[in-house]
Amino acid sequence: MTLYPMRAFNSQPSREGREGVVPHRGTARGMGREKAGEDARGPGRALGGIRVLSFGLGVFAALGLFRAQAAPDEGLALLRERNCIACHAASPAAVEWLVSKSAPRLTDLGRRADPVWIRKFLLSPQVMLPGTTMPEVLHGLPENERAAAAEALTQHLVASGAEAFQRQLPDRAAAARGEALYHQVGCVACHAPQRASSPTTGAVPLPVMADKWSHDPLRRFLRDPLSIRPSGRMPAVPLSDAEASDIAHYLLRETRVSAPLEVIQYRGRIRALEDFDTAEMSRTARTDGFTLGAEGQDRRAPRRFTGWIRVEKEGVHTFHLTATGASRISVDERWLLGEDSWQREKVEGKSSLRLNIGWHPIVVDYVHRGSQPPALVVEWETPGGPREAIPATQLSREADPPIPTRGFVVDQSQASIGRDLYARLNCATCHEGRPPMPSLPALTALDPKRGCLAEPASTSAPLQALDAGQRTALRGALARLASADLKAPTATERLAQSLTAFRCTVCHARDGMGGVAADRDAFFTSNGEDLGEEGRLPPGLDGVGDRLRPDWLRRVLVEGAAVRPYLNTRMPQFGVTNVGPLTELFVQMDRRPQTIPSSPDPTDAQREAGRRLVGTDGLSCIACHRFNRQPAHTMQVLDLSTTTGRLNEDWFRQFLRDPNRFHPGTRMPAFWPDGVSALPAVLGGDMHRQHAALWTYLSEGTQAKFPEGLSRQNVELVVGGEAVVYRGKMWEAGFRAIATGYPGQLNVAFDAEEVRLALLWRGRFLNAGPHWGVQGMGRIRPLGSDVVLLPHGPSLAVLAAQDTPWPIEGGRESGLRFSGYQLDDRKQPTLLYRLGEVAVEDRVQPLAIGTPAGLRRTLKFTGAVPTGLHLRVAMGPDVAGVGDGWRIAEGMTVRITGGGSARVRGEGGKQELLVPISGGIQELEYVWGTR
Repeated sequence: MTLYPMRAFNSQPSREGREGVVPHRGTARGMGREKAGEDARGPGRALGGIRVLSFGLGVFAALGLFRAQAAPDEGLALLRERNCIACHAASPAAVEWLVSKSAPRLTDLGRRADPVWIRKFLLSPQVMLPGTTMPEVLHGLPENERAAAAEALTQHLVASGAEAFQRQLPDRAAAARGEALYHQVGCVACHAPQRASSPTTGAVPLPVMADKWSHDPLRRFLRDPLSIRPSGRMPAVPLSDAEASDIAHYLLRETRVSAPLEVIQYRGRIRALEDFDTAEMSRTARTDGFTLGAEGQDRRAPRRFTGWIRVEKEGVHTFHLTATGASRISVDERWLLGEDSWQREKVEGKSSLRLNIGWHPIVVDYVHRGSQPPALVVEWETPGGPREAIPATQLSREADPPIPTRGFVVDQSQASIGRDLYARLNCATCHEGRPPMPSLPALTALDPKRGCLAEPASTSAPLQALDAGQRTALRGALARLASADLKAPTATERLAQSLTAFRCTVCHARDGMGGVAADRDAFFTSNGEDLGEEGRLPPGLDGVGDRLRPDWLRRVLVEGAAVRPYLNTRMPQFGVTNVGPLTELFVQMDRRPQTIPSSPDPTDAQREAGRRLVGTDGLSCIACHRFNRQPAHTMQVLDLSTTTGRLNEDWFRQFLRDPNRFHPGTRMPAFWPDGVSALPAVLGGDMHRQHAALWTYLSEGTQAKFPEGLSRQNVELVVGGEAVVYRGKMWEAGFRAIATGYPGQLNVAFDAEEVRLALLWRGRFLNAGPHWGVQGMGRIRPLGSDVVLLPHGPSLAVLAAQDTPWPIEGGRESGLRFSGYQLDDRKQPTLLYRLGEVAVEDRVQPLAIGTPAGLRRTLKFTGAVPTGLHLRVAMGPDVAGVGDGWRIAEGMTVRITGGGSARVRGEGGKQELLVPISGGIQELEYVWGTR
């Protein structure tokens, strides 16, 4: 099997000294056991034993991005990306060669996509989205029937959704933040940079976003693309809801929506009216007039109203301005009133000017000052007219306002026709995974001169937009899959399929191939200082199965585990079904266990020697490495307390001996050159004993005693005989975290913003030093171990049906309102909140002494509990039934001890553990280990 890496299309040479970014023609670097330019199968180059053709166009053609002369195995890639086995049955051996891309799920499509765009896409997929693998299913119909068929299908797809498509005016402040995020977090690894000075190669095309999407569905999609595109070609970049919203605003920045005015609110303090021209925007929004908003909103925030006013009668117009605080008004780029109002607590005046018929720009600034309640009134008098508020019908955000469009109205008779057509065209075969109706020929029984492969294309089959070279490649692939001696792909070949399908090599290099392309290099940045290329580029995949422990490697691939917070680029998540098998493949390909020399030193002696080696009186590892989340002296690179949880010990020892062998050009110094220690006074200078000491010490993880010289402000909160409650910004528990440490080293954190239980852990409680050191704005983490992260979003929700998706937004967006908490005589809090009319008391207590380490959670509901109310206990790939309980994370089980039973729903790493709420009390037990 041949792999055509994304990086290979760019033939520009690399910058000298860059690891893993190499010239793409005639390069011999990193070939390992293979000779450059050849392997056992013939000409090409090797990627972990995989033959790679030097021109590397095959994968782009397979994705429909480029048209090029077909490469020998391009046909297999085409079969995968076109999902041919959805309609055509294949033998078990052939299926193993085809890691197919499933089509998007169409549930609620009418809310996500503009019906006008859907109709046009059905008629001309390649015009609306160049490079799409969606075939033109209507091309076989007579020309005069195609438009009617597209309309009927659109009616059916829109009618099946619960909500209508609705555009939203982009927030320009959010779009500015979104622009930075889009170009930092990794979107440009696959999609084209939106602000590049020159075109980039190999970009997955986007549709005209403002034509297709509306904001809220796009925000939801960016948070969880796998729910719509489960095959992982669009992975989930870890984003907060606010970040996804900002990127959505940016991608939809060209959306045009009719609006009377735009209001801009500002971040920070406005110290003079002139500051409006340079102040940083915090948000922009649509408004119907010059109003400060409803009661309960922040009516004191500085704001600027901008738009155009339509004059229908030429003559003198008088503008009136009344406001508490500083305010001014401009018409036709001329300040009429209020320029001298900064020192006054009230503005009240009028000004007149002659205006011609047509549109005129208008600006109103407002800053609340003084003790009077906020107030703003803008009025006008037209020639011969009364003094009145300016009607919204005569205001526009734009001088050339868009023509208002009538909302899409579903025609049920047309939708019925579309439903029948949807079935006849076999749309559900790709989009819903159903067997084709009627059954179609087996893959290997296809006539390569008919149907999809006919030239010219047959009207009896969907138009696949294939060129002659691709048809030839497909025919060759079909012949290969039909051969009697077809064997299953090797581990090397299966790895090749996955690295190609999921575009891993656009970020990561392996055996000298792949890595960040030169035309995208500038978008891979670091938020740390002086970290070099290791601090901004994604790590290489050379020997990753030998380097990382399988459990950690799986956590990285499936759960998004990360230890490089200085990288702005974020590791995307492709779904456990898609990339779960990569752990075994990497280990099978790379693992080369080495014998670990034993140490004669007692464990306590090893631990103390390791502590000395790490500290400033030893090798001073903490000069560059963080330790247990405490800052290093200089560079802030990988936290040493995570070492033994991530790495295989034998690899760790090899790396210490010669770091440059594994990471050429690394800043990590070699402390044992030629096996000779730089510290002969520690453990006799014996390299193996020192390596064993380091491993033993670092195996303590977060429980390890701090090394000498660690730069830190340690304000550790120690829990004694009663609970300790700490409030502040906390990792994974938000800005309004309420953390509680209980006697017995059991701890929880509650997110009062999203109104959810956020974290459980045991061991040491918290170090509050970061909060004291940076004016309360530091972020702290659990000091203990066995940390369990509970899902973001509301913990309680009303579900209309068993399969109703769990809402994404927590806190006020979900109807939850946090009220505070009460402490008992042992300082244990009871958290108070409401869901609509239902009051909730949420209390966590340690289990009784003599029982396994754990916590009992009791929720008390007061009021009429709504039908369909559920508690979401956990979510993730590890949720499963175990004995009389449920495993929710490694080493953690939950038992439902009162008030009902639980159920698990979902698949593919998105399993949810839900408990229906029907009575007034619900009890659960969270237990570490087994009962």
